[in-house]
Formats: sequence, C-alpha cells, structure tokens
Amino acid sequence: MSNLETLRKRGNFTPKQSFVEPEKEPKVEINQPTQSAEIIETDKYIPSPNQRKTLKVSPQTKKELEELKRYLKVEYNYEAIQFLIDNYVNTQLSGQERNRFKDNTV
Repeated sequence: MSNLETLRKRGNFTPKQSFVEPEKEPKVEINQPTQSAEIIETDKYIPSPNQRKTLKVSPQTKKELEELKRYLKVEYNYEAIQFLIDNYVNTQLSGQERNRFKDNTV
C-alpha cells in the first residue's frame, strides 16, 4: 500500500445516520386538450423553414467550394452555392429559360 492510499478517507466526514430516500408515488398527469388548441392534419409533409439539408460532394468539389468561399469572402457553403446559381441563371440562360427557372423554383 502506498503512502497516499493510507492517508485517503472514504468521505469528508462520517454521517451520524444513513440516508434513506422516501418512496415517492409516481405522478400521473392527464393531458386534456384545451379549447384554444387546434389540431391541423395534413397529408403532405411540410419541412421546417430552418431545417438543415446535406449535400454530398466529392473531396475535390469540397476543396473547390472552400476556395471559392475564400475568394468570395463568404462564411457559409450555401452563400457560395447561391452565388453560383445566381451567376449561372443571369449569364447562361436565355430570357425564356430564366423565366421558366424562376417560375419552377418559387
């Protein structure tokens, strides 16, 4: 036994009496709907507006996106992607294609 083990105590003090936890009855809560609550059921899934989405890309594309973020001085990936989409729509699409794109994405 080492010197530290001999000096070690089991606790800061010795209790005068032992602790016994009293038995508690389980709480039973009955949730009754209030009259002001409305239940809306829809068949269509509606995602939250702030829901996180993931996009899987190759490591090379990730490096290019990180470099583009540094070049554009933006912090988030979605800002760089939005810049690429806006630039493509404004420079590469014709007027009719641009209108169709905007109609389909609204």
